Amino acid sequence: MDENIKPLNTAMLGRRKWPILIAGVLLLAVFGYAYVALTSYPLNRPNRTPGRAWSAWDAADHDVDGKVTREEMERFGRQALHRNVEQLLQTFDAADTNRDRIVTQDEIDGYGTDIGSMDPLNRKK
Repeated sequence: MDENIKPLNTAMLGRRKWPILIAGVLLLAVFGYAYVALTSYPLNRPNRTPGRAWSAWDAADHDVDGKVTREEMERFGRQALHRNVEQLLQTFDAADTNRDRIVTQDEIDGYGTDIGSMDPLNRKK
């Protein structure tokens, strides 16, 4: 055995790993906070009304202008296989009270915040 090589002191290694572990967790927390604080994060979107829960209407608003067009709703419906596009479009049509193919914040509030919150055929449950 070479006399210049010292055996690994496991006690010293154990003392050094805690500061590294803590620094890593703190770094992860800082980057996580920075990501959530970005304006592109869904909960910070400018079209959200203060005090209103984030909803699927906000997710369907792809251009983040505070209004949902029929094309945006169709695109939203086709983004996930489990979504029923026809049902979403029926709901959109029911919420679009002035029939301009755009659902505004007032129409969303009048209809309900969740896309499926009301029956588009207005049946009694």
